[in-house]
Amino acid sequence: DPFVEIYLDNKHLKQKTKTKQNSKTPQWNQTFVFNHLTGQDILNVDVYDEDSVKDEKIGSIQINLHDLYKKGFVRIIIKIKDGYFSFFLGHIDEWFELEGKNNSTSDGQIHLILDYERLRI
Repeated sequence: DPFVEIYLDNKHLKQKTKTKQNSKTPQWNQTFVFNHLTGQDILNVDVYDEDSVKDEKIGSIQINLHDLYKKGFVRIIIKIKDGYFSFFLGHIDEWFELEGKNNSTSDGQIHLILDYERLRI
């Protein structure tokens, strides 16, 4: 019964996927938005197996969001009607190996698609 918790390095605004009952290959296809990123934030992704007594951590990864800027592309979007413009600074579409307990190798991977978009109002 896996689920994922996603949060920044300060654990502010922790977000969670839905639990996928009895699934060894879950697909969540959920979107999470974090506002007010500094460019130095670490994105933490923890994968758990839900249990009625205590959830068991399957694995985790940490992604330095600064890497998102370096690997990405730039696309400017101007919206005159809404009174603001935005532009993409980066995009990552990768499979990540999960790290198990005590820095051991986990049997799992997670596919993440990350976009960074700066908004100006």
